[in-house]
Amino acid sequence: MLRDRDVTSSGDLSVGYLHVGCLGTVDTPTTTALLDHLRPRLEAGDPLVLACSTALRDALQARLPSVTSVAVVDEDVLGGRTADALAGYTALVDAHAPAAGSRLLLVTDSAHGSGRLAQLQTEALLNHVLADRALDHVCLLDQADLGEDVHRASSCHPRLLGERGVVANAGYREPADLLRELGQADLSDPLETGPPTLALDDVDDLRGLRRALQGVFADGPLPADDAEDLVLAIDEVVANAAEHGVPPVEMRLWVTAERVLCVVSDHGPGFDEPLSGYGPAHGGDLSVGGMGLWLARRAVDSMTTGQLTAEGEGCVVRLVVDPRSRAPR
Repeated sequence: MLRDRDVTSSGDLSVGYLHVGCLGTVDTPTTTALLDHLRPRLEAGDPLVLACSTALRDALQARLPSVTSVAVVDEDVLGGRTADALAGYTALVDAHAPAAGSRLLLVTDSAHGSGRLAQLQTEALLNHVLADRALDHVCLLDQADLGEDVHRASSCHPRLLGERGVVANAGYREPADLLRELGQADLSDPLETGPPTLALDDVDDLRGLRRALQGVFADGPLPADDAEDLVLAIDEVVANAAEHGVPPVEMRLWVTAERVLCVVSDHGPGFDEPLSGYGPAHGGDLSVGGMGLWLARRAVDSMTTGQLTAEGEGCVVRLVVDPRSRAPR
């Protein structure tokens, strides 16, 4: 039931990713709207993937047309850190890619187990990462689950599904704009009020930096693989600061059983490329490099940027890992 053809019909196979939000709960009116939206493509033979809560999956499966080709996927593969969730979405879409001339249909909801910040970042970035995929993706946005974040979650979707069918979302925000808002952290972390575990001024020796970090993490709270990933992430951020910022580059590290915080700062103008690092810079060809920020984002629970001084000068990057969420591999 796609009206407003100026918005773009999912029947147009030349169109890439269509990201549609649906405000509602798992009830009859909402599932009816979802099925009305999906039915023309299902009857045309397009495959459907359900990566949503059990309640939504069961409600939809009970009423799907008999011709439907449907796959059920554990929604947990789409959760976790933002970079990991994006990799999960990409792998899912590629694994279920239909034959030429068809589009893949995907239904998810807002009940993922990842933190809200990662969830919002992921929803915004899907518009960038999956832009060239032939995919119709409908997200059920449950206000009871999202709370005060429901409007921000809605703004990640260029289109909304409602009583009038699919319409343009007047509240849609471009991924870069939303990422800037979500990724800015001008206030210091509470750990920064105490003495750091490791402090390095005017860092110009990356090999020495790695040795110092490895020494601190040798008896730390992180499993060995996660500690090594974090060392590489810090190394990448410091290298970027040295190449693109203004010296001196400083690094401060706090290590506790509950939280590992690394703060890297320089005196340059800052880093304003919010879409960088959410996928290898050169796509699937990893041989040409461009993987640093992508690997760094996958190694931490959050990476935020801000200003070094209250006057807006300098650049500071904060990397945070929660050791309690890391199980030995």
